Amino acid sequence: MYRDGHSGFNALLYAPFLPLVSSIWSLELALVGALVAVGVANLPDLDEPLPWLQHRGPTHTVWFAVLVGLIAGVGTALAVPSSPDAFAFGLVVGTGGILAHLAGDIVTPMGISPFAPVWRAHVTLDWFKSKNGRINRAFLLAGSAALFASLLLTVWLPTAAVPTG
Repeated sequence: MYRDGHSGFNALLYAPFLPLVSSIWSLELALVGALVAVGVANLPDLDEPLPWLQHRGPTHTVWFAVLVGLIAGVGTALAVPSSPDAFAFGLVVGTGGILAHLAGDIVTPMGISPFAPVWRAHVTLDWFKSKNGRINRAFLLAGSAALFASLLLTVWLPTAAVPTG
């Protein structure tokens, strides 16, 4: 997938969790989660402009996902210090966001080796090319719409349920 596709895919995957996180913890934590999920969507592709780092190499592994998750956990704990679960939440969302990117690359012919260097098995489902504009736009549109609808429902439903008068 390309940048737009990855962002949309992550937004689509996080959207159902926004109201859940908001109702269990807080809207603030749910919104930070959305920022983390979409914010890390393209982080593995930081290797593209770096000639000394192979594209879809170390940044496309589960080890990188855990590293980003740890950093996201610390960042979330700093951003939402009122939540005792902020670190764990950030860890899960950050790691999950990178794993979602990896899933988006597995469906392309190029694939990835997600457990390298421990296990160099190459994984590809070869469903569509990364540059497929229709797929990338569809994920961006679906993810944006789902996240926006989820946010509207999260903010609007609690106030709509309160009787007035």
